[in-house]
Amino acid sequence: MTAMTAAPPDSTRHWDTPDAVRLYRGFCRKHPRYRQANAELIRHAALEPGLTVLDLGAGLGGTAAVALGAMGGRGRGRVIAVEPAGAMREAGARMTDRGIEWHAEIPDGCRPDRILCGAGIWQLTPLTDALSLLRDRLAPGAALCFNIPAVYLGEPDPPGGGRDPQLLELAARLTQGEPPAAGGAPEGWEPLPDAAGMESMLRGAAFRAEGWEFSLRLTQAAWRDWLKLPACSAPLLPGLTSKERAARIDAAFARCDPRSWRWERWRGWTAWAE
Repeated sequence: MTAMTAAPPDSTRHWDTPDAVRLYRGFCRKHPRYRQANAELIRHAALEPGLTVLDLGAGLGGTAAVALGAMGGRGRGRVIAVEPAGAMREAGARMTDRGIEWHAEIPDGCRPDRILCGAGIWQLTPLTDALSLLRDRLAPGAALCFNIPAVYLGEPDPPGGGRDPQLLELAARLTQGEPPAAGGAPEGWEPLPDAAGMESMLRGAAFRAEGWEFSLRLTQAAWRDWLKLPACSAPLLPGLTSKERAARIDAAFARCDPRSWRWERWRGWTAWAE
């Protein structure tokens, strides 16, 4: 479960296609965004050999693989990857270490020492209920560890560099300056709180939360390749095929400053079950 803009997430169907797998895999190979985010997430998860770790919204298994490595590799800990999109899950199972277990849902009876959620906590709606349900999966002393781009919490990113230091031009060219076309919010969508509200939610779910943050550079090329993902391009450019949307995005990118970039701030929490 991954997203890049502050809009409500679309359904799993946009991730459950071969195109989504191909484009997301290409994005992760070309751009360091998720490698950096995974490294920070694992650094704050306090992993050690012998733990059972559940990666929620595992995508293609990037977070799960780093978690397994942090515990010493296969046989030194148990990693359970949960990804509801079948195409992503099947590709992830092929690509990652065989020591990682893959499931469409959290297995019955699973009581992990850590629940990780890299770049996807906002898709668990309503969030208040989801946090309580996750807390019920954890024994005292276990932890939920997640990260989220700060813009999702209403915190604007500082400008970067180039002619377009906020990376606004590409989307504006694609939509002729109009807001992107999109359907209504999914049923059950819950707008996210600010950082203080997130910490309040965590306390209400009986977590003791430790906040942290980091920043990375998001380039114009990374933004272009992200917009090509079906979860972004389908609402942005409705009525076109994936190939047609990619061609439209490339044509708009050719008129932008390829040297432009912006800062992307991320917030994260390690929430200990009390």
